[in-house]
Amino acid sequence: MLFDMENPSGFDPYEVLTALVVPRPIAWVSTISPEGVPNLAPFSFFNAICDEPPLILISISKRDDGSRKDTAENILKTGEFVVNLASEDFIEKVKTTGEDFPPDVDEFKVAGLAQAKAFKVKAPRVAGVKTWLECKLFRHEELFNYDLIFGRVVFAGAESLDYRALKPLGRLCGMFCKVVEINQEKKIPED
Repeated sequence: MLFDMENPSGFDPYEVLTALVVPRPIAWVSTISPEGVPNLAPFSFFNAICDEPPLILISISKRDDGSRKDTAENILKTGEFVVNLASEDFIEKVKTTGEDFPPDVDEFKVAGLAQAKAFKVKAPRVAGVKTWLECKLFRHEELFNYDLIFGRVVFAGAESLDYRALKPLGRLCGMFCKVVEINQEKKIPED
């Protein structure tokens, strides 16, 4: 199969990109509005981008009318957020919080999730997640119809650093996926 991504015809570039860049981790981002309303939403255009300083990047698409999603709006107004890394036992809750709710709706309540206090930011984290990253806004860029959020990780919490214990949830071709097996016969050096 060949795809001219500059001149798409008969295919959706989004579907090709999300089918080829796999699996993608999910940033289950919790924020709080300046008015004190908690917000929680998943994003799979997310990853670590450097370690000195520790930075992550989340790409948040804008709504069809061009307005910002609540997550981006809250991060830009408060400068803080938490990336909760959901495990497979949270899959239904992640799906629920992925729906588009008005800004005054608390997705924690809608999904039946408890909040836990973060250590260094005001935004709450999801109680019971096995790992999370507390972040402060490092930089914001607008690119096409996206808000690129660069977050500096100021605190991290984890039950373990072993993926088998964390059971991370990801996205694969538009569907959720579980990390079930990693070939550990030969470790590939990282750049």
